[in-house]
Amino acid sequence: MKRLSLIVLGVVLVSLVGVGPSLSQGQPSPLGIVIQPTEFQAFIQVSRPVCAVGQTIEIQYRASEAPYYAYILDVQGNNVTRLLPNRFESNNYITDTNWRTLPGVATYRLVCSPPLGPEYVQIIASTERIPQLEGGTGDFPLLGTNPQAVGQQIQQAIQAIVPTAKVATAVATLQIVSGQQQPPSCPPGYVGTPPNCVPVGQPQPPQPGRGFSVQQVITPGSPQFAQMSMQIMAKLQAAGLAQALAQAQATQIPQGQNAAPLSTAPQQINIQQIQNTYVFTGVLQLTQNATVSGYTIPAGKYLTAIGEDPIFVLIDIFTGQIVVIIIVICPPIFTPFDLLLFFFGWFFSPFPGPWPFPYPFPWPFPIVLPAACSGLPNQFPFTVAIGSGAPIVSLPGVMQIKDAGWFFNALQIQSLGPALTFQRYSSFGMVQLGFIGSFSTANLPYTLLGTFVLFVQGGGKTVCIQGVVGFGTVYGFASHN
Repeated sequence: MKRLSLIVLGVVLVSLVGVGPSLSQGQPSPLGIVIQPTEFQAFIQVSRPVCAVGQTIEIQYRASEAPYYAYILDVQGNNVTRLLPNRFESNNYITDTNWRTLPGVATYRLVCSPPLGPEYVQIIASTERIPQLEGGTGDFPLLGTNPQAVGQQIQQAIQAIVPTAKVATAVATLQIVSGQQQPPSCPPGYVGTPPNCVPVGQPQPPQPGRGFSVQQVITPGSPQFAQMSMQIMAKLQAAGLAQALAQAQATQIPQGQNAAPLSTAPQQINIQQIQNTYVFTGVLQLTQNATVSGYTIPAGKYLTAIGEDPIFVLIDIFTGQIVVIIIVICPPIFTPFDLLLFFFGWFFSPFPGPWPFPYPFPWPFPIVLPAACSGLPNQFPFTVAIGSGAPIVSLPGVMQIKDAGWFFNALQIQSLGPALTFQRYSSFGMVQLGFIGSFSTANLPYTLLGTFVLFVQGGGKTVCIQGVVGFGTVYGFASHN
């Protein structure tokens, strides 16, 4: 594991090659560690099953019983590195069974880096300490350069404590890909960028923009909140906080809406132009209490601003104090209203937390369902693991709709003969129309779906999928004639 020297707001970027769907206990790990299945189980997963070089990633882990000690290892080529405990997070004693996130503090990040290809992250959870997995030097200690030898040492250490301890393990894989991927092309006779392919001569549909995503949430209960809020407050004051608060207090939110941009907010925000400052974007009205990472934000009106990393902040319009700090990923250019809509939907999603991809839950406005969806005779629920390649709907000779597999991180529509047309309605405010040629495919990235309705027609068949992209799964209801 290579430590990068880039530091942003005191955040050390650490390269990581890591993880995806976890393997069950009892299966061989990259280190050759095998633990017989018991009632005590460990789980590990990541935010990106496919990670481009330079992208950040987070690892989520937990065990079925608490308390326990969590040891997380990274296998990169011949190097075996310990990710937890590390210099920034030395406490690996976990007292609950909730999902935990690595990084769990804002002092570093995990960034995907070469070599390209599959890499592995493994959790070893134990009800007793494993001394052989502790100690070492450096931010993230190197345990060895021979995975087989390291695995044998760990296996022996586990066997020594098994008579009195419970131990469980799980492994996750991630595919590291180049950050300069070539875009797919449309089939012969069509133009555009998949899945927006249209016959030559027809006007091309508009291309959807990249969505917003939440990377990390820092609440007043977080250890780093006090220092970060003080640094951010100084820049907010320099950007005109007092005037923005006065304007926010006077801003009237139109009836039936939950947000309004400030009159002084720019029409568009360019991320490159706010690297060292903050822009006040508007007023967000929470119609009820919102819970974020265990912290309750009272209902009311809040001033919003974005800047630097980029970092989104929610500010009490009466006290002028920062309520929550959220590190986000944004499109290169966006409007203040787009940002406000995204965060209103995010604050009221069922499972807010620091996941680095767009939240898949409904916005304050409804999704318009195609009328034909409600009348299809064959209806059934589905749950499919992201990256599994498993089918959702298969109609022989006509079409198949399935998870596209670990490489694409997308929902795939495949023609098995006839040409297909599709409509996609997204909770992110996107409507997309597309055409798929005979024996061709279209991939719809999960990061652009959220809560969605997909309507596909062709070969005399109609399929409607009403789904939600959750963490690690896609689930919902499908119907067809």
